[in-house]
Amino acid sequence: MKFSVAITNPPYSNSLHLQIMEEVVKHCDKVVNVSPVRWLEDPLAKYKKNSDYSKFEESVSKKLEDMEILNNDISNELFNIEHSDLGIYVLGNGGFDYSKFSQMDSICQKIFNKCKNNKTLMDISTEEGYRGPHDGIFGVISSHRRNSSKLISDKYDLFITYRETFGNKLIFFKSEKERNNCFTYLTSKTMKYYSSKIRKNQRIPWQFIPCADFNKKCDDFSLIEFFGFTKDEYNAILTFEA
Repeated sequence: MKFSVAITNPPYSNSLHLQIMEEVVKHCDKVVNVSPVRWLEDPLAKYKKNSDYSKFEESVSKKLEDMEILNNDISNELFNIEHSDLGIYVLGNGGFDYSKFSQMDSICQKIFNKCKNNKTLMDISTEEGYRGPHDGIFGVISSHRRNSSKLISDKYDLFITYRETFGNKLIFFKSEKERNNCFTYLTSKTMKYYSSKIRKNQRIPWQFIPCADFNKKCDDFSLIEFFGFTKDEYNAILTFEA
């Protein structure tokens, strides 16, 4: 039996809502669905292994006819939930340009491009080990559990304190100067801006956070030359509110 229309609001658990859409659309001419859309909004999804963006492109994305986004503030107010953006999906014969949701702006593209020729935070934390020596000068980086644009805490004492908790990684430095510069880098408005755009779930994608030269100053003004920002891009970063 094939139905004309199905209206669904599936459970929001990992990719379960996508698996349900994938199956329901096989049996209906049209599907109207309300569920998270961060898998389509993630500008790095195409570069991640086994991402939902790739996995469900043929079975869900290419069947989209229309999509309206309810941003996080609106969806929380309407449904009294703490979640990311919700999408009102209309699936059927396809034709909708879903790629526009995941496009990077020029600032994010320049920062992302630095990952191609520079080591990333994931590279150096993996090289040095997840636990590493305890007698080095180190900094703690960890995932935040909410949709925050911060890469790490603004509190320096948390950055330099070893915490044996899930998700934390250590970066080792040769000097206190390097550690200070790295902390400045990760708490800069530049990195907060970038993080707010690339984080579409609770985890920080450290493999897409390029390392700077921590022997040099790494404040927002110093990063203009490193990333090649224009004056307008720099002003957009300075006016950004996390």
